[in-house]
Amino acid sequence: MMIPTTLFAATTLLLSTAVVAQNSAERGYLDRFTYQELDITRPDNFVDYAPQNWNAISCDEGSQLDKCLGYRDKWETGRGWSIQKNYCRWCPESDPNSCSRHHQSPIDLRRQVGYEPGTHEEANECIDVHWMKYEDSFCTWDQLIQADAFTIERHALRISQPITVFDNLNDDTDGVRDGVTLNCRIPGRGSRFGRIDYSKGFSHWWHLSHIDIHTPSEHTQNGIRYDAEIQLQHFYSVTAAEAGVNNELGTVAVFMNAYEDAAPYRYLDKLICQWRRKEFEVRTECGLDPIESSYPGCFPLKRNLRRNMAEDEKSTKTKAATFQTAQDVILHNDQHRDSVNHSNVKIFMEEGNWAPAEEKDWDAWIAEQSKKMQDEEELYNRMRTMEHGGNHTDALHEQFRKLVEYDEIEWFNYWPMLGVRTEYYFRYSGSQTIPPCYGNFQENTRAGANHWRVMKDPIRIHPRQLQELRRLLADRIAPKGSSVDECRPDTAAKVQRDGNHVIDVNTARPLMSWKNVHFKTFCECKDWPSKWPEDRNWCKIEDINERFFDKMYNFGW
Repeated sequence: MMIPTTLFAATTLLLSTAVVAQNSAERGYLDRFTYQELDITRPDNFVDYAPQNWNAISCDEGSQLDKCLGYRDKWETGRGWSIQKNYCRWCPESDPNSCSRHHQSPIDLRRQVGYEPGTHEEANECIDVHWMKYEDSFCTWDQLIQADAFTIERHALRISQPITVFDNLNDDTDGVRDGVTLNCRIPGRGSRFGRIDYSKGFSHWWHLSHIDIHTPSEHTQNGIRYDAEIQLQHFYSVTAAEAGVNNELGTVAVFMNAYEDAAPYRYLDKLICQWRRKEFEVRTECGLDPIESSYPGCFPLKRNLRRNMAEDEKSTKTKAATFQTAQDVILHNDQHRDSVNHSNVKIFMEEGNWAPAEEKDWDAWIAEQSKKMQDEEELYNRMRTMEHGGNHTDALHEQFRKLVEYDEIEWFNYWPMLGVRTEYYFRYSGSQTIPPCYGNFQENTRAGANHWRVMKDPIRIHPRQLQELRRLLADRIAPKGSSVDECRPDTAAKVQRDGNHVIDVNTARPLMSWKNVHFKTFCECKDWPSKWPEDRNWCKIEDINERFFDKMYNFGW
């Protein structure tokens, strides 16, 4: 009997994937993931799996954890249990029937879900009744630098909220409490994670774990893909653990798009300089020359500011190479929730993490932020037009930074929530977008999912900033001590170059198909009045089609 060519090819791919996965499990877990269209078999015969095969990645928490590279967010407790749960499924938008019911992410976000229920087949009521209030972490800019919180990962640019990992994490044999805690304190006020207030269904704060930036955006909006996506990764209040709510993860996503007339976004420039510093440190440790390209206004790359963050750490025994972010603890507890011998690893959080919101005149503060950004854009465009012939130059960039005192701007860990200048968003239940794609699908419930809130507008950034974000990802070098490609080029990104010039960099998981179990909604003007003047002007557009589609954002019309 003749086997159709396409079926034969598909069968061969599945068999070869299974064999490689089995061989990998026998030798260790050095398989990883890539954003290329096809798997990449490395010289050591391990595989960087393409998105359609991410489900083939496996991991082991025992002695092989240091060799388990397929999950970027790894965890360890010294117990030696195997981790076999991988939630990644291949449910592409191009084949909506390939997976039956699922809630894999990312997806295309469609404004039509915001229509009044009953007026459109996709309409779905927004059940939220207020904006997402956010309050800053106690981690200062200097503490983040000291903790080496700015890293260039294979899949994203990352800012971590630094944590301390206490000693044993299993049986207490030395009197030192076991678990993790935020490694930032304010004298007299204690320690507090950044926190955000989700509306409807969650009675406690969500707490900030880390921030990743992908290029281009992973989600799309009515088919529009943006230049980048910021993902603020959160975990739900661990005080609810006794009630069984100890494995909830949520992500607030903010798009970024480059515009020629946009002023360089102040917070993004501060971050770019830190990632360039990290790049310099890695290259120096590897004995490599510094990169040849420069970035306007960044410091001379010649010093390392890392040091111990607090004096009381010196007497605290910690376990190396364990949890890297607070979110890892939630992932670990979820992976082992069915084990009869497992007791959850605790995140120790001081009472201030659940205290009522601080008293603050939000209306006045947001109005001040709006005016500051508007004034900066007007100043930048006057300088560009009158002094630089309408062109953006490195000299203009550096001159502008000095005029608005970028280096003196007080750090704010929720910086994307300012730059986006809107309170309105999409919400849906999905998964995380890197292996193991956390999102434990359960019928007729939103529990165990990754709870997404995706803001409707992009942050306006300058093309020079986008160019540097792409370059940092494309030119990544594996740090000293890496299990694979130590001190060699190593990125999961799909990179397009013209000679030495980086044209495009892709670290976006392909779109997944849209299902009803994603519980999709779009929250906008009719749901609550916004504090941003830009939102209020947008909400004056009475025709819903004009507001949703012709004048989608708070700018550009």
